[in-house]
Amino acid sequence: MKIIEDTPDRLVFESRPFLFALMATAMTVTLTAVALGAFTSGAPGKALLLAACLVVLAVPMILATFERVQVIFDAREGICTLRRRNLRGDGTRVHKLSAVTRAMVQTRKGDSDSDDAHRVALVIGADTAGNRHPLTRFHISGPAAKLATDRINAWLRTTRSDG
Repeated sequence: MKIIEDTPDRLVFESRPFLFALMATAMTVTLTAVALGAFTSGAPGKALLLAACLVVLAVPMILATFERVQVIFDAREGICTLRRRNLRGDGTRVHKLSAVTRAMVQTRKGDSDSDDAHRVALVIGADTAGNRHPLTRFHISGPAAKLATDRINAWLRTTRSDG
């Protein structure tokens, strides 16, 4: 998540998973080209298998990865707005800023060969598992989720101490 605006009145984060979308597109183009090549070279069975892989793997991946997420914390309005825009449509959820308890890092443990991966979630209401709302679908490695969480929590503390 990237900070778009950071003022005492507004904090705006945005996620545009460009790399995931690029990988999904590359996989789709590659599978399509190989399937067409197999079909034109007289291997319709292989082409059909590749087309099935395309539908089963690439299409859901594209639907999941082409998503823009924007989170707006607005102290003047007293609201937190979560916006999602993807190939299935747009969605907006609005919560009272006072209901946002905190931000947290959700971690998916990697195996022995891979690093842990993280994403930011907002706790809205009581701190229970059902009230933890991830801001993105995907976990990523690196410090970005921790940095975003720290900034959100600091902004919330400052906003609440001012009011």
